[in-house]
Amino acid sequence: MQMEENLDQKSGFPPEVSAKGACDEDSILMLEVAGGSDHAFRMLVEKWKNALINFFYRSTANASTSEDLAQQTFINLYRARESYKAKAKFSTYLFSIARNILINEYRNTSRRIQSVELNPETDSPSAPNYDLETAELEEIFERTIASMPENQRTAILLLKQQELSYEEIASAMNSSVGAVKTWIFRARTTLRAALQERII
Repeated sequence: MQMEENLDQKSGFPPEVSAKGACDEDSILMLEVAGGSDHAFRMLVEKWKNALINFFYRSTANASTSEDLAQQTFINLYRARESYKAKAKFSTYLFSIARNILINEYRNTSRRIQSVELNPETDSPSAPNYDLETAELEEIFERTIASMPENQRTAILLLKQQELSYEEIASAMNSSVGAVKTWIFRARTTLRAALQERII
């Protein structure tokens, strides 16, 4: 009887997950955290800490600040554990918290974005083919991203860096898919114009 109460008979997942259809393994772990599992929380931290640090670093260009903000994200995540509902993918929920923390960081310190890498595999300074031309392109990206409104900047980062879908970005940013598409279109247009200026 107890097993029938705790698991959906068809899916084998907890009813909170089965009812909403959000059955990714991280959502299940988060529901275990809500139930009091510290081990599940440690597993989530281990899996997502690097992704969070990278997300914050591409917005702050400060390794220490990025680690602090990632830690704060996990603290907020843990504090919200009892109210967690698996309504969407866990990554969407996590980066919604991360975005709010980043916005608060900007407000508290008036820090401007200094650095971003839209394609870290090819544009990283540590890459073998890194040269002056790459450095110049990187600088253009940095200046252009820094000049964007927060919504455009966050949307393009979540798309390119975290590979979230438009629907997931909309959920993380508490907005509509149409608005997200507009922000990303404008961000890409701005980046294209900046690159064309360099060519001219």
